[in-house]
Amino acid sequence: MKKLFLGVATVLFLLPALLNEAAAYGQINNTVKGVVYHDRNINGEFDSYDKPIKGIAVSNGRDVVITNRKGEYEIPLRDDASIFVIKPRNWSVKIDDDQVPRFYKMHSSTGLSGANFEGLQPTALLQNAVNFPLYPSKEPKNIKGLIFGDTQPRNDKEIYYMSQDIIPDLIGTDAHFGVTLGDIVFNDLNLFDHVASSLSTIGIPMWYIPGNHDADYTGKNSIEGRGTWFNKFGPNYYSFSYGPAHFIVLDNIQWSGEDKKPYSNYRTGLGEDQMTFLENEIERLDKKQWLVVMSHIPFEGSTPWANKSEKEAFYKLLAQHDKTISLAAHTHRHYHHFIGKEEGFPGDEPLHTVSVGTVCGAWWSGSPDEYGIPHAMMSDGTPNGYAFLHINEKKWRLEWRTAGKPADFQMHIDAPEVISIDSKDKIEVTANIFNALPDAEVKIRVGEKGDWIDMKPNSQKDPIRLAQIEREGQIDKAPWRKMGGTANSKHIWVAELSAIFEESGVYYIHIKSKDKWFEYEGKRLIHVK
Repeated sequence: MKKLFLGVATVLFLLPALLNEAAAYGQINNTVKGVVYHDRNINGEFDSYDKPIKGIAVSNGRDVVITNRKGEYEIPLRDDASIFVIKPRNWSVKIDDDQVPRFYKMHSSTGLSGANFEGLQPTALLQNAVNFPLYPSKEPKNIKGLIFGDTQPRNDKEIYYMSQDIIPDLIGTDAHFGVTLGDIVFNDLNLFDHVASSLSTIGIPMWYIPGNHDADYTGKNSIEGRGTWFNKFGPNYYSFSYGPAHFIVLDNIQWSGEDKKPYSNYRTGLGEDQMTFLENEIERLDKKQWLVVMSHIPFEGSTPWANKSEKEAFYKLLAQHDKTISLAAHTHRHYHHFIGKEEGFPGDEPLHTVSVGTVCGAWWSGSPDEYGIPHAMMSDGTPNGYAFLHINEKKWRLEWRTAGKPADFQMHIDAPEVISIDSKDKIEVTANIFNALPDAEVKIRVGEKGDWIDMKPNSQKDPIRLAQIEREGQIDKAPWRKMGGTANSKHIWVAELSAIFEESGVYYIHIKSKDKWFEYEGKRLIHVK
């Protein structure tokens, strides 16, 4: 962990009262002090009823310090930054009415705001001390996290879509907490409150990660652009532990053109402060813990890095911890990617990254169902939905759920509906298995007595999505937002069937997929005439 250097206090020409006040707050030497404590009487104030807690990490977004036996910490005070407690295992932090964790104190001497939305107001001199209450909360060895990709509504109407399509099935979930992986909204930051209050009905704490659409583009620079985020959700990067895992949230959007057009373009990047914070966290991390790195942009296969040397340093840090997972969203596709040595990851094993499919799917596009909700199929053919992250001491897995469908709905199957008994043509069958790992074993057979045949992976466009685009394209002036382009799917398997139908009738195709996580099944009928 990087050592902290607290320099000699600068001589300040202050009124005596103000000087005494500043000294009490630890700010003459530009530091802030406080206590992390067990809030026994649950009043949010450190008093004689409470018990200080030693060994708890506190950060200023760069440095990480550990509380002493009296629960005390002292850390450099950084302007336009936050001071936050890093939630340890078996403890919880304060949660507000929107189920948003409140584990921090923002500090900005001048305030941070663009022109379009209310940002962070000046905090001036911090009060007395910055104390952090914690509450005992026994956490299981097997944990379950609800993972949302981009919720990203443009307006209230799209929040209503989410409120009908996604949220009702999750109310009362057995997940222990939730995470949204960025693009909480689609540029209209006034919707932050409505999204958070809607998600709060699920009834679990919800941790938020900023995306490229969660900024005020009128800010003079990227830190001002995050002012509204700071005001609503707090730090744009931070960490916390839950059960056997340690979660590090990163804001990996590197804006270009800081002086004139700060949001004209962006790349993947972290910057010096986040890199230092990440280094300090990994250095103190228990090697037996899982490290789950969460960001908006996947670190490979989406948006190029702004700085090659930073990318190399980042991968070198992650490679120090064998039990590392990466979760992101942003692509509006759902897929698994293993970052290996050919992409610069120096670990003994590749880094397993999941680009988690999105709540809004393809931005709530496509024809509506009988309830008026667009089907929102993503560009790789994955339906809109969400995921559950399961972790225990030894292993992890990610479970995909399609919105409004039963848990076992895990694939699209495309095959001819009708074929002729006299046809000599081969029949191509494709299976888009949304969450299958790349090395999944996928087999197909016809009926109950047919032989199982291996299906082969083949990155291609989903024929189900292509057919839907064609159908919708026949309507000139559709009263809904039309679907966009189609991307190759990383989870399609293909088989060719020939000379297997000896007589007319109705047959069913049976597909099974098996990987180290899950087994999936799907069926489809073929009519032979």
